[in-house]
Amino acid sequence: MSAEEREFLRSHYTDSPNAYQALSPRASTSNSSGLHPGLGHRKSTDSSISDNPLNQRKWGYKALALICTLLISVGAHYSAHTLGSLKATIKEELGITNAQYGALQSTVSMVNTFLPLLGGIFIDTFGTATGSILATIFITIGNTIISISTHQRSFHTMVVGKILYGLGSGAIVTIQETILGHWFKGRSLSIALALQISSSRVASFLSMGTAVPIAHYFNFYGAAFWASTFVCAFSMAVNLLYVWLMRHIKEQMTTQELAKLKRKTSFSIRLMLFLPAAFWLIASESFILGSAWTSFLHINTELIKLRFGTDDRVAAWNASISQIMPIFLVPCLGYILDRFGHRPSWIIFAGLTFTLSILFVGFTHITPVVGMVIYSISLSIGPVALITSIPLIIPLSSLGTALGLYKSASNTGDTIVDILVGRLQDIGPKTLKESSNSYFYVMIFYIFWGCFSMGVGALLLVVDRNSWMGLLTSQSPERKQIQRELTEYRREQDPRRLINLPNWKQYLRWWNWTPLVVLGFLLIVSWVLFVKFLV
Repeated sequence: MSAEEREFLRSHYTDSPNAYQALSPRASTSNSSGLHPGLGHRKSTDSSISDNPLNQRKWGYKALALICTLLISVGAHYSAHTLGSLKATIKEELGITNAQYGALQSTVSMVNTFLPLLGGIFIDTFGTATGSILATIFITIGNTIISISTHQRSFHTMVVGKILYGLGSGAIVTIQETILGHWFKGRSLSIALALQISSSRVASFLSMGTAVPIAHYFNFYGAAFWASTFVCAFSMAVNLLYVWLMRHIKEQMTTQELAKLKRKTSFSIRLMLFLPAAFWLIASESFILGSAWTSFLHINTELIKLRFGTDDRVAAWNASISQIMPIFLVPCLGYILDRFGHRPSWIIFAGLTFTLSILFVGFTHITPVVGMVIYSISLSIGPVALITSIPLIIPLSSLGTALGLYKSASNTGDTIVDILVGRLQDIGPKTLKESSNSYFYVMIFYIFWGCFSMGVGALLLVVDRNSWMGLLTSQSPERKQIQRELTEYRREQDPRRLINLPNWKQYLRWWNWTPLVVLGFLLIVSWVLFVKFLV
């Protein structure tokens, strides 16, 4: 990100009060006063850089904070894919159907259909230290219970463990991203977020590749879950180290710096009504592409085993290739997207590569490695393009809440699609259920889902050009001028001012409510499906 983006992230503005009307600054009266929206009489665009004392710390502290922040979610990501690598074994040991397995996998996402939003509001209001400690404790306890359930061969005990794990895992990534947003700014923030995604893929790759070998080595599938518990305990220890680091830094801060760090951000639920249309399209892509990526990772080991006739170990390692490309591509993509832009186009390309990967794995006899590599390209590009778009259009003061909504949409999609995929496999003709074609209906659904995501990406491209002056599409040099114009345009229409007005409702239209109503409906659907197939 450019120097102007630093101010963009720090500035306290959101979109026009009528969030779905034409937003083009060309139609507005430009602000020539030099005042910054939502921040009163601030004259210098550079002064806001010092708003957060953490991003002024020495790079030695930043490096240690970055390492700690990346490691606190390793346990959550490692544990997330242990279950998927052992799908066939778990179905046999617990005596469950594909739909019940889907419900088991969706337990985490079901819990997190609303928790990330609450966690985002909590972060915006109270900070990250308390939340991160609670999150890692829940993750570790949940995985311990899951490990115990393998000895009892109890489906419902495993569900309880997954629920506790989900309580922590849903919050930890939002906390992690918010911490990075406080420590870093500009281009370093893009790189830090890219490293966060990359590190999560390393943990996922190791989990998918080692779960089956660990289970075979100890001749007990539960050993893989105990290994996950150990990794979660390690992440909790690292989190305690980060909390100690923060206390040490606070001791070195001036009274003024501490006041800035502890400053609370007031939250109003009304603010969600004024989030821009571009954000809701990004959240929609999180629902569609996010659920496609996640559910596919939950079934790709068994898919390869049945489709290509391999054993568990070969299938698990082939499936783990889906996590390879993000490890290497994501850090580079952070810079590429910052320098050259075109985020909506990259999102469309992510949908295209996902669809192509399904065609290769589901309908050809070419080695599954090809399909997994193409899938991993989608998994590399999509999350980076989506997550780095949000800070461009959402102010830092509301970033935690926006990330919470983004992840709530993603987890709602995960819950619905996980169960749907299992159900599609179960309702197929008997000749398909245990054959190499048992995932035929699932593959058809994935192709439709991938094409749908490309359509939403194209709509985001149109909205960006017509309403945001091409901010998400623009390259770094051009982006500076666009941000200046957008900042000036919103000075008189800051929602943080408007939501406190007695007549704030006059700025609303029916379409301001639509995204929240749709998300609420889908959330209810996800819970109904979960309860139906869990009982």
